[in-house]
Amino acid sequence: MTVKEETLRLTPRQREGRAINAVAELLRRTLSVPNIYLEPPSALIAADVLAVDRAGAGDLHAVEIKLFEKKPIIGPRARLLEIISSGYRRLMSMPAHFRYFALPTSYLDILHGDLSRLGLYAQDGIGRLGVIAITEKGADSPTAELVFAPERFRVDPFKLKAIESKLLSKSRPDIEVRI
Repeated sequence: MTVKEETLRLTPRQREGRAINAVAELLRRTLSVPNIYLEPPSALIAADVLAVDRAGAGDLHAVEIKLFEKKPIIGPRARLLEIISSGYRRLMSMPAHFRYFALPTSYLDILHGDLSRLGLYAQDGIGRLGVIAITEKGADSPTAELVFAPERFRVDPFKLKAIESKLLSKSRPDIEVRI
């Protein structure tokens, strides 16, 4: 019996959801007993994925995912950098100890030399953005791979307290490791 292979057509929301799961899995594997929140309330933190290390008592790891359209941008790099800069500004203002940008592998190839223009480092010198590559594989699950490891950012204690009291203490994580 021959089965006709159907082309996988996903909506942008489905692609983003699959990327969120891939990033959550990467954080689950690399952090120590993380609690992971998928798309936490944006009034508290506008991250696509928020992971809290050490069973919810440790550092906050925030990830901003930018997928754009399915096919890579062939035009000038300046346009791609402009699109990314809006997410970059939001990410740099997040109250998280570690911050990551997740981009499709094809965009990282286009931006290879231009990532430094984004300014991966904090203005005050404390902290560096991590970069995660998302590889989409058609019908197979996408994968996430850490390209640049993040470095700890300084976090406003009042914003951190708001997240701890309004999100972490009142909401169950979407993914948690039971011990």
